[in-house]
Amino acid sequence: MREDPRPDPLSLESLSPARLEPGSVALLGGGPGAFDLLTVRALALLRQADVVVVDRLGPARLTDLLDAHVEVIGVGKTPGSHSMRQGEIEQVLVAKALEGKRVVRLKGGDPFVLGRGGEEVLACRAAGVPVQVVPGVTSSIAGPAAADIPVTHRGTAVAVHIVNAHGDLGPADLAALRDPGTTTVLMMGVEWLPRLVAQALLNGIDPATPVAVVQNATTPQQRAVRGTVGTIEEIVRSEGIGFPSVIVIGRTAAEGFLEPESPEAPVAAGALEGSGRQALDAGLEAAGAEAPARTGRVPVLIGCSHGTRSREGRDVLRALLRRIAQHAPGEVREAFVDVQSPDVAAVVAGHAQLTATRTREAESVQAVVVPLLLSLGYHVKDDIGGAVAGRAAIAAAPLGPDPRLAEVMAQRLDEAGLRPEDTVVMAGSGTRDPEGVAQVHEMARLLSEQIGREVTTGFAYAARPSVAEAVAAAHGRSGADCEGRVVVASYVLAPGHFHDLVAAAGADVVAAPLGDHELVAQIALERYETALGA
Repeated sequence: MREDPRPDPLSLESLSPARLEPGSVALLGGGPGAFDLLTVRALALLRQADVVVVDRLGPARLTDLLDAHVEVIGVGKTPGSHSMRQGEIEQVLVAKALEGKRVVRLKGGDPFVLGRGGEEVLACRAAGVPVQVVPGVTSSIAGPAAADIPVTHRGTAVAVHIVNAHGDLGPADLAALRDPGTTTVLMMGVEWLPRLVAQALLNGIDPATPVAVVQNATTPQQRAVRGTVGTIEEIVRSEGIGFPSVIVIGRTAAEGFLEPESPEAPVAAGALEGSGRQALDAGLEAAGAEAPARTGRVPVLIGCSHGTRSREGRDVLRALLRRIAQHAPGEVREAFVDVQSPDVAAVVAGHAQLTATRTREAESVQAVVVPLLLSLGYHVKDDIGGAVAGRAAIAAAPLGPDPRLAEVMAQRLDEAGLRPEDTVVMAGSGTRDPEGVAQVHEMARLLSEQIGREVTTGFAYAARPSVAEAVAAAHGRSGADCEGRVVVASYVLAPGHFHDLVAAAGADVVAAPLGDHELVAQIALERYETALGA
């Protein structure tokens, strides 16, 4: 029997005419991990490479199958460590191409979906190196799909929101989480899941919202767990789910969504009309779904902190708010003055009507802003005062001065190793407000009573003496021959700019900030109740 001389129309050579020329770079999206999810074009170019610069994610093990003459350069990143900086990766691509090599940059997923592919294209073109881009199957879509989670489904989800989850959720991310018609996919976020959950809950995301986490999607090691915003943190911890994972939040992530007999199954297509938002509205109506509503008449507690660019500081503030929420009679929300969102005025506006529109006297107070600030000043009087003015909201007193804060500071001093011969300076963040300054001095008096020794006061900014001046004066009183140290009690709530100023003031030892502490939460709850006249 004569063989058919015609080429196989489904062969790699027939399907892809792509060429990788010497002195050029091909930026390949390698897909989510499974070898057979690499595109035909990507495979064709990979087989032509002299050099392959490869990430740790995606089909990285494909490089084990390349010819021996191919140079493989691993530049993969892992959480908390980087084997090669982004700028260094770009330098390698350019240098190898300028040597006349055919260079493949093999990336996981799609190079332009949270893959820094655009940066690498720009670097190559700036150096005069020709570069081509091959799209890949993004893990943000394939990861959920591999676990039977459609990111869109007529009548249930009409939009997808993809987030780099390394940092805080932004306003657009929180809006997507609130929208019942949007599926939110959090990439690279499993390590930060406690932070993401805390922020979501403190911004009013329904704790019953379905969540799925898919680890090692499309590979033989794939694992998936499901829960809700309120339960997923513990589920992931107990099941040992780790990196790399995709987090999916929305109604299509519910257990049994694609099981016809499941109570979580979507409305049958025959009950829907139209497409997009029209079908979504019909699906919600057919399912009997309602928008979440506040229960009862208990005023919401808005914990308002000074914003911080410190990730550690934000974590401390949210841990404290979650501790407060465990004992609060109603809902608890986060808000900030300066630096960070959500702004306190916006949060108050979202929970308290304008006073002119109130219809019931019983609802005269709908929100109480509890300043998670330690003394009076501009932020309490102007920012928070302005936020509640003209609305069905009131502002509570700041946390300090209070003897329990002295108790917490004494504990932090003990943890820092305070010795009997040491001199103590209490450092406040600072304010130009005379009442606020007096409150800080009163707090120093309370701390002095608590620890049974003299405590002087310094301020990180605005007021005098500065912390540096107070520390220098304490060193002068101690004398060069004194064995005692100057130890600073940090009268700030969380790590951040003000604590950094305190730490740089020249003391021998600086105690930790007040932080997430049961006594601090207790004071905040009392301020809330006192504001309501309880």
